[in-house]
Amino acid sequence: MNLQRFEYFMTVAREKSLSKAAHSLFVSQPALSKQIKKLEDTLGFSLFIRSSSGMTLTQKGKELYRDLDPILGQLSRLIEKYTMDNVIRMGSDPMLASYFFPDYIERIDTFEIHLTMIRDDTIDLLPLLESGDIDAAIIQDHPHQKGCCSSHLFSDEFYAAVPVTHPLAACETLEIQDCFPYTQLLPAASTPLSNKIKALMTQHGIISSDIKELPYHALIGFVAQNQGVSYLPSIMVKKMDYKGVVFIPLQGTPLKREMYLFTLDQRTLEVLKQGFHM
Repeated sequence: MNLQRFEYFMTVAREKSLSKAAHSLFVSQPALSKQIKKLEDTLGFSLFIRSSSGMTLTQKGKELYRDLDPILGQLSRLIEKYTMDNVIRMGSDPMLASYFFPDYIERIDTFEIHLTMIRDDTIDLLPLLESGDIDAAIIQDHPHQKGCCSSHLFSDEFYAAVPVTHPLAACETLEIQDCFPYTQLLPAASTPLSNKIKALMTQHGIISSDIKELPYHALIGFVAQNQGVSYLPSIMVKKMDYKGVVFIPLQGTPLKREMYLFTLDQRTLEVLKQGFHM
């Protein structure tokens, strides 16, 4: 059975005119009339009463129209869903947006990544994914979420960022507690990095420390101005040479994050995994 003939039938029924329906469908009137006749022959009954005033549905035609209308509407929505647009709306944190995604946005030609939502704490992207405001997100240290598809993307360790004139700048490696006597330049208190640093301070018996909370993008600038020490991920450290700042590995990898790719459906997940070469 030719599905297109049913679509032609529905259009003629709505327009009540072969000429108007043909114009709407971008086909010739004789070709449309031929397809309607073939559908009637296949079904074994007439669909329209033809007259000089237009096309009127027969009783059987009315019943078919009533039954097909919701089915074809649902089918249209399914086709739209499974012929996904090549634009994928992504959620990210500021560091990934600046130092991870550019490699892929410029290189992948099978689809386009649009960074439409940026959040300091990636866990805040999950409600946006679940509501359909974005198609995918990279979430830190959160491997699973009910109703979502996910896959591990990469691991990312942090380096200490210190001013070039700082006493620690000459060290080849550092223990995390070496950094705690100095002013800590951290993102907002609710972010995973800030929480991890404070937990490590407690673990090492640091009761209080001078902490300055700053936006992610401002951290390295304040380090360069000798305002304190901070901690930056390897995806950033390996791609930049910031004047006035030294990046030093931390012994034992005390600061590390696991990044997970999240989508609402398996198809989008597989498309992105292929694009990110996972």
